[in-house]
Amino acid sequence: MNLFGRFLLFLITLPFIRREFAPFKPIRLTFRVWLHDIDVNIHLTAARYFSFGDFGRLRWLANNKLLSRFVMTGYRAVLNAQEITYIREFRPFSKVELEIELKCWDEKYAYFEQRFYCRGKLFAVAHARMAIVYQSSVISMKEAFSRFGYQVESPPETEAIADWKATLRAKREHFSS
Repeated sequence: MNLFGRFLLFLITLPFIRREFAPFKPIRLTFRVWLHDIDVNIHLTAARYFSFGDFGRLRWLANNKLLSRFVMTGYRAVLNAQEITYIREFRPFSKVELEIELKCWDEKYAYFEQRFYCRGKLFAVAHARMAIVYQSSVISMKEAFSRFGYQVESPPETEAIADWKATLRAKREHFSS
């Protein structure tokens, strides 16, 4: 419930954002760490990083002219996996600067990198893997772009994404036995 205000603000500002199809252009959002965002250690709670990342991916969809099309035609952007590395802690009332960027995609998932800054210093790095679902089937990001009239090729995987994918495969193999 405590994200309701941020979500309402997100919805109110949607009509005013600049929309252009530029899928590899980083999206930047700013948040403030309020008292309801902190945990017992008096810093930004771990769950809030993921919530801020959710807002970032929604904004990415909106900026790239996809969010309203997805909503109107039944497409869904579904988070499959995410991971984060914390470097520094955000204290109460800190300004969180989120930069989110689509790094690449494969036949099933799109891979985003999410960087969290404060005053130009990196505080955390996260990766998110998102699937595009239409009529109960996962389609590739390339296919989704194509259906909306955009022809785009994926950049090569970064080393960090390749390593993370290997970790996810190892987890799947370990837990499926």
